[in-house]
Amino acid sequence: MGYYQIDCFKIHLTILRILGVWPTENPSPCYIYLSGLFVFIFTVLYVVIYTMNFYFLPQQLEIFAEELIFYFTNVGALSKALAFIFLRDKVKKMLEMLESDMFQSDNPEEIKLIQKAKEKSSFYWKITAGLSVSANTVNVFLPFVVHVVFNVKLEFPVCRYSFIPEQYEAIFLYPAYLYQSIGITSHMLYNVNIDTFLLGVMFLAMAQLDILDRKLRKVTDVCVHTNAPSGSIDKMIDDENAVAEIIKCIKHYDAVSEYCKLIQEAFSEILFVLFSSGSCKICMCLFRFTMPAETKYFVFLTLYTVVMTLQVMVPCWFGSRLIEKSSQITFSVYDCDWTPRCRRFKSNLRLLVERANRPITIRGGKMFLLSLATFTAIMNSSYSFFTLLRHMQSR
Repeated sequence: MGYYQIDCFKIHLTILRILGVWPTENPSPCYIYLSGLFVFIFTVLYVVIYTMNFYFLPQQLEIFAEELIFYFTNVGALSKALAFIFLRDKVKKMLEMLESDMFQSDNPEEIKLIQKAKEKSSFYWKITAGLSVSANTVNVFLPFVVHVVFNVKLEFPVCRYSFIPEQYEAIFLYPAYLYQSIGITSHMLYNVNIDTFLLGVMFLAMAQLDILDRKLRKVTDVCVHTNAPSGSIDKMIDDENAVAEIIKCIKHYDAVSEYCKLIQEAFSEILFVLFSSGSCKICMCLFRFTMPAETKYFVFLTLYTVVMTLQVMVPCWFGSRLIEKSSQITFSVYDCDWTPRCRRFKSNLRLLVERANRPITIRGGKMFLLSLATFTAIMNSSYSFFTLLRHMQSR
């Protein structure tokens, strides 16, 4: 059938291939070497230099807080890039499952549900990519243009690089600025494409649960002899057809559960770092609000805090939606005409209900459940850390 579902990830995987974390089936030695070099220089080494820079920072709390805000973002991007490299096989297996016969359909209503999930994935990528590219352009390219045109002092877009001696600042200004610009742009692209890729695979999982919900409500529609007496051939044929359909639904539910398990295995570390660093970023943003700064910096800080909050909230929101849809299976199964069916059908129905009583969930690092309750806990912990820092600052 070709790429029926995963073609909505074409743009994600193309960009990640350019960034060196998603090679083709048989990558050339040249691609392997260049991609590894790119990831090391602009992702791994980038964070190492950033970490080293803290030792040379001036002993000013507001400067230290500003550097920490971007530092957690860069650590998050590093974790996403490395996870995609080392857990690539699980991601490929996940995509193969989406193209398996179990997840395909010829029913127009079910195809419409899948198409809707694909459109939602593309919509979130366009919104996220548009906002991120615009913000990155303002942060990286606009200061350079202003510097060239109006001869304004050029500030580094991300990190101060305080370890560079003052007498060599003029020499390293443009190379360091270019290095930071490429690094922060690649990190932005990692964040955009991996975050929206995660949302996309979750949208398709929820679409499969919607399809399963529809199938269960109509699982007895194959029974055409509604008035057939018990023990008759027509009654037995209807029962056999109904049993075959409920078994298909059980296999479909098992496949969706296995697919969501693959999502967790592939993105567990990413989600753990996302939630951990998200809490730290929000805390440091709140803490920086308590210190003096220019108005334009407070505007930036406000927008950055909102974006970081949404970065944590959006996957938690759809994680809750996934739990709700999987829990709905236990109710939709009773909407079919199950009472006149045979004992074997009812046994299989009860088996499906027992399995569905444990909702499908996704966890980050086997600790954080992807749900709105986790988002609330993260916001509470951010505020608790903030009050602790304020208390230490006032002493």
